Amino acid sequence: MIVSTLLLSADNYYVDANGNLPHRPEFDKKLLAALCKDQYVSLDGYKMLPPSIRDTAQLAKQEPTVGITIPEIDGLTDLLIVVRSFIPLGRGKKFRLDKFERIVQLSSLEIWRRK
Repeated sequence: MIVSTLLLSADNYYVDANGNLPHRPEFDKKLLAALCKDQYVSLDGYKMLPPSIRDTAQLAKQEPTVGITIPEIDGLTDLLIVVRSFIPLGRGKKFRLDKFERIVQLSSLEIWRRK
């Protein structure tokens, strides 16, 4: 089972029109670090991680066990943890959740599973 986490704005954007991430709740980086610890990530995903998290993850020789990139999250993820910003972005790159169904929603944390 591949588990991933994704930071989304209130209106489902993962970056704004300038490529900036949505406002992140303070627990977001800690959650990402916990999911990546001792797990396998793709080379593209590895390059995107902050150095402190990179040091705890391992490069996947085949399929990753944690999806980091948007194509991995969209295509491989079985269980998706969405960290939700309450601030809408209005423009940018939107993540479509139609391949997933929400099973839990608690304030700024949601859990979705692939349909």
